[in-house]
Order: sequence, then structure tokens, then C-alpha cells
Amino acid sequence: MEKIVLYTKSYSGDLERLKICIESIKQFNEDNIPYYVSVPSKEIEYFKNNIDCSYVNLISDDDIYPTTIQNWNTQQIVKASFWKLNITENYVCLDSDGYFIKPFKISDFMFDDNTPYTVIHEQKELFSWTVNKSQILGFDPKESYIKDRQIIMDIFGRKGKYYDFGPVPSIWSSKVWKSLEDNYTTPNNLTFGDLISYCPSEFSWYGESLLNFQAIPIYPIEPLFKVFHYSQQAIEYRQHNITEQMIAQNYFGIILQSNWGAPLKY
Repeated sequence: MEKIVLYTKSYSGDLERLKICIESIKQFNEDNIPYYVSVPSKEIEYFKNNIDCSYVNLISDDDIYPTTIQNWNTQQIVKASFWKLNITENYVCLDSDGYFIKPFKISDFMFDDNTPYTVIHEQKELFSWTVNKSQILGFDPKESYIKDRQIIMDIFGRKGKYYDFGPVPSIWSSKVWKSLEDNYTTPNNLTFGDLISYCPSEFSWYGESLLNFQAIPIYPIEPLFKVFHYSQQAIEYRQHNITEQMIAQNYFGIILQSNWGAPLKY
């Protein structure tokens, strides 16, 4: 079993973004961390013909979580269930719309041989940007953020700060996911799909499980990638002449969220 791998859940609509992600990993993966990509079973042949499977370990989503439905919820279930393949003890979960911009090593994700870092923060960078933009966005991101987290905090009886355990890349331990299954879903006759239906935030289920069941020690780390959640963020960065090289001073990569029709690269 591997100590750590990289993993992306993708599909045909994200192929061009995934290609950029793959090439960035090839370029910057100093320790040759194995890379796995899962796609819907009906798209396996399509991906075999369009990505470098000599570098990427391509697997079917059905091997992780059999389903005929492809939506936001099932994507989260597949990503959070990758550990059940028993391929690795830990994995760095990436999305197709992110790519690396500088070299990375195992030690950037692992505190020691057995314990991964935990992405945990209060999302202050984003909320500093959105503090006066509720009218433009049509909603208050911080209000939505607190509401989602409160749901899971209430289940575990936790009070205190509202933490964000994302965005991707997330560093996930199989021990944490298994502790959620052993201590909560199985005793209550639930599946992880039930949890996602109740609150669709795999990051929060992971993080709150870690805080509650303490399957591993917590060594905090800030987000690994600079995320452009909204088009205006990227526009403002470019207006200030901020380059990829400047972003690389603080981040290992960039995410241009595809939901706002972002370009393939910054």
C-alpha cells in the first residue's frame, strides 16, 4: 500500500482542464508520487485515447462507488470513497480545474511518514474579498459558509470556530474516513451518500470527523492552491499585474473554477 498518492475524479467535460493538470504534475512532481484518475465507466475508453495512461493510473468510478447517476453529490461520494480501494493510506484530492505552478514533494503534504497535514482555516482571504460584494454576487458567501458548517457541527455537538477544510487539493487520511464510517455511519445504519444528501460538503464531513474522532494528530496547513472562486477575482489580480510566479511565492498551484467559464489557465 502506498503512503500517499494524488487523485482526481474527472469526466469528459473536464478533459482539457485535466490535461493541463496532468502536464503540471508531470513537470513538478519531484518525488514521483503516483497519480490516479477516476472517470465514469462509460468514458474509460475515451480517456484512454486522450490522456497519457503510461503516467496516469486510470480507473473507473464504479470501482469506487457504483452508480448510474453523475451529479455534484455523487462526485463528492466518489472522491471521499477512494480510500476504500486500499491503494493508499493518504491521498491528495485534486480537481481537474487546478494545476501546479511549482515543484512539490511528499513532505509538502505529509508531516512525517504516517501523518498528513490537515488543511484547516477560517476562509478569511475569500471573505475579505467578498465583504462588500453581496449585492454583486446575489448572496452572502459567509452566511452560506456558516450555515453549511453549523449543520455538521450540530451533529457532532461541536461549538466554536467555523472551519474550512478545503478547498482542493485536500490531503485526506484513510484513517479519518474509516473513523467516520466506524463511529457514525455504520452504527446509525447510514451511508456516506446519506451524509452528503443531508449536507453536501465532503470537506466538512472529513474535517469535523477528524476533530471529533481524532483518528490522526492535527498538523494545520493553509490552502495549497490559490483559488479564483469568481471571475472578478481573476480580473482584479490581472489588473494588479500579479503573475503566476508571484502566486507561486505562497501557493503550489492555481484553481480557476470552471463554474464561471474560466479560461484553462491564469
